[in-house]
Amino acid sequence: MPTLRDPGNSFEWIVHARARLARRRTEKPATKAGQILALWPDIEAALQAGQSVKSIHRWLEEDAGITLGITSLTSYFSRIRRRIATQRQAQPANGQAVPSNAQSAIPPPVATQLSQRQLEQSDPLAQAKRVLSQPKLDIRKLHNDGDPEGSNLI
Repeated sequence: MPTLRDPGNSFEWIVHARARLARRRTEKPATKAGQILALWPDIEAALQAGQSVKSIHRWLEEDAGITLGITSLTSYFSRIRRRIATQRQAQPANGQAVPSNAQSAIPPPVATQLSQRQLEQSDPLAQAKRVLSQPKLDIRKLHNDGDPEGSNLI
């Protein structure tokens, strides 16, 4: 009886292994983070449609059997959003992803994309960076005091 390790079955074992992995991808993830990550496109669509985190929390308990506190749920949301934001920043201008050793387990959001404003809101320093990049105010020019250019010294 031929086994999967026989040299003659070198192609068949790949087919069998891929089929087993495809079946396992559809299984419920073992961790709560993995379960929320698997449902993220639907969760994000519900949030952008105006649903509250509290109602999503209730739905996850009732429909998916995921029991956790609201603070833990919002922590998972923040982690997922940060990971998506860093992945988008790592992409070059031509749209091709930069290969990395990091595990990319987040499925692309189906229903929505994060807007630039949402990315700025997730970066606590975005407003400060924008303000500091603007030209500085010179109080002497504002009040016509002194000569900031140094042309009329006498």
